[in-house]
Amino acid sequence: MAKPFRRAQAPVAGAVTLILSRPNDAVLGEVKLADGTAFSSTGALPVAEAFGIAVHVANEGNLEIVVVDPQDTWKESWGTLIAA
Repeated sequence: MAKPFRRAQAPVAGAVTLILSRPNDAVLGEVKLADGTAFSSTGALPVAEAFGIAVHVANEGNLEIVVVDPQDTWKESWGTLIAA
């Protein structure tokens, strides 16, 4: 069974953060990962690519995935998104 994704208001240290946005008609994703106090970022990517990176990094590091989604772009088909 897949782990649920957890909603967050901002990137979370110790987790893989997927930030969703919809600048036009397309949904984009950005993956952020904390390295100490600084975050590294993929920059904006097509959402499928961002999801793939987030899931891979989370699985490799046994980390939680949190989702920042200020525009409510989350689709149920992507999985379960639980409240913070």
